[in-house]
Amino acid sequence: MGDFKDFDTVFSFDPTYAYDHKVIDTILSNRRTLENELLFDKLLRLLHINQASKLYPPRSNQDLRSLHHKIVSSAAPDHHKLSLLYYILKDVKTPESLTTRFSAKFHVPAKYETVMEGLWHMDRMQFERALGYLTQPSLAPTFPEEILHTLIRHGTQVDRSLPLVYFHTVSPAVTNPKVLEAFFSYLSQCSVTEAFYFARGQPENIHRHLLEQLASLVLSKQSGEERATRATEFVDLPLSDEEESWIEEYLHEGKGKTLHGARDTVMARKISTGKFNEALLNGKILSGRLFDGINWENLKAGVNLGLGPRKDDRAAIQ
Repeated sequence: MGDFKDFDTVFSFDPTYAYDHKVIDTILSNRRTLENELLFDKLLRLLHINQASKLYPPRSNQDLRSLHHKIVSSAAPDHHKLSLLYYILKDVKTPESLTTRFSAKFHVPAKYETVMEGLWHMDRMQFERALGYLTQPSLAPTFPEEILHTLIRHGTQVDRSLPLVYFHTVSPAVTNPKVLEAFFSYLSQCSVTEAFYFARGQPENIHRHLLEQLASLVLSKQSGEERATRATEFVDLPLSDEEESWIEEYLHEGKGKTLHGARDTVMARKISTGKFNEALLNGKILSGRLFDGINWENLKAGVNLGLGPRKDDRAAIQ
């Protein structure tokens, strides 16, 4: 095996090589878009090679040599040093695949090669290609929350399903509050029911907060067919008694009481679950014309006669 610590050996194709200005501009632009930190920057920080970020992207051959030196002289294990150099070689545009030759020459472990391919494509905002590498079942997740958050903020502009694909494939633990809020908001837009089961899988204090957030997200939507569909899905969720009490308290007495249709939703939920007497009691304060010509007086009259509401009526309530 050659000496990867020797710059001229690694860059034997051109020891005077310097980055093209277009490549530099692309990297800098992507870094700004990605909250001023690439995944490559995070990796350097994780490996305690912090100063190297200031040299990336290198503006000259001397900067590139300095970056190489910072990496190979660090205390990081050799397989991590090789991975970082592999990433840098991905920036070099040549007819020959330098990374393939580099991996063969210096025996870069296949799993590290796959991870670096994925991180490089994430940093280039080529999200679909990145997931082709980062969702490999043999890999331990690398920066999973950061990747999930990036896909929510930027990947959805390419394909709205990308965060969900990554989440279901990798199953990352989502503990960062900022990422949790962003992911739950995204998930609730995809499926009210899936968001509900995700909330149920969280610790109790987070579980309750997310259910309240789900109610808020559903009822904050502008009126229309989509809102009615989502509201009906919310009303029909298989809530436990405890979850039911949380939602009712939130919509009757908590911050959710000012949401459009908050009391209507509570009554619709009681009707949906067969609690007709409680529905009538709550419905005394509700009156007036609703969507699609349905009004509470007609609905309450139907309940008094022992007639359950139709599914269409529950949608109209919302």
